[in-house]
Amino acid sequence: MKIDTEFPNAREGVFVPPGFANPDEIIDVVRFCEDMGYYGLWATDFITPTPMYGIPEGEKPDWFEPLISIAFCLANTSKIRLGTGLILAPFRQSVILAKQVAALDQFSHGRMFLGLGLGMSRDEFEALNPDRPKAHRGNMMNELIELLERFFSDETNVSFQGEYNALKDVNLYPKPVQRPFPMYVPLRAEEALERIAKWGLGVTAPFAILPSRLQALEPHLEAHGRTLKDIDAVAEAEVFFGKTREEAIEGYKKTRHGQFRLKRQPLESFLAQNFVGTVDDVLEGVLKVKAAGIDHFNILHVPGDTLAARKELLQQFSEEVMPKLD
Repeated sequence: MKIDTEFPNAREGVFVPPGFANPDEIIDVVRFCEDMGYYGLWATDFITPTPMYGIPEGEKPDWFEPLISIAFCLANTSKIRLGTGLILAPFRQSVILAKQVAALDQFSHGRMFLGLGLGMSRDEFEALNPDRPKAHRGNMMNELIELLERFFSDETNVSFQGEYNALKDVNLYPKPVQRPFPMYVPLRAEEALERIAKWGLGVTAPFAILPSRLQALEPHLEAHGRTLKDIDAVAEAEVFFGKTREEAIEGYKKTRHGQFRLKRQPLESFLAQNFVGTVDDVLEGVLKVKAAGIDHFNILHVPGDTLAARKELLQQFSEEVMPKLD
């Protein structure tokens, strides 16, 4: 199985305490994950703290821009893949994003991928776009994806007239090394199904709902001449270890991330959808992912309030779980 995890460029204030990781420490943890055998890392795209983020008053989180962070980390690694998980599509200008992504893929010899999303906080969009309070973020993402696909193809003189984008006779070189270039979107909303099927995008979703969402996607794929085998489906779940399941649950509840999550989801519901417990409990959960025919798994969040705690969890997963997934 391919095993990914998130990378801590912009987690402070929401999932981890302020001061969690400086640039040198971020590069260090990326190298650590490469050494531990992880396949890919997903960078976060938070831009400006707004009330919906729920950050305690007075905290000033460092949120490092994802593409710049990825560039530095690609330059300091040789095998691991890095990408966005997810970059906020409504904030990105299509031509500049395409140029940035293609350059990163070229310099890294094909180790870049792009996840696209709408953002967890609508008020962040409104803060940055006060002149467009009624903008439809899903339609903005649809236009961006179409333009990226066309820029990365062999099409020349790309012209487009949409609701949010207008271009005339644009050509972008170089193209990415990877053809087709790997792009991912969440497989949750019904409106995402046609978007995914039309462009053959990779998908991400919590494992608890991924099999049923893939089933819903299948007829849309068939209408576009595709099958589920054409789609890279990434199952997501949180992981947390303890000597006993009870110890793991109590430890998780004490982390900044656990407190964020459990304010928004009942404990029993969370435990039913994620892998918290002993090594055997976590292994059983990931083996269920594999048994469902899914070979790409992302440890979506790494609960832990220090880099040392993060490394300990990732090393334990690498040494005690990953060898048993072959």
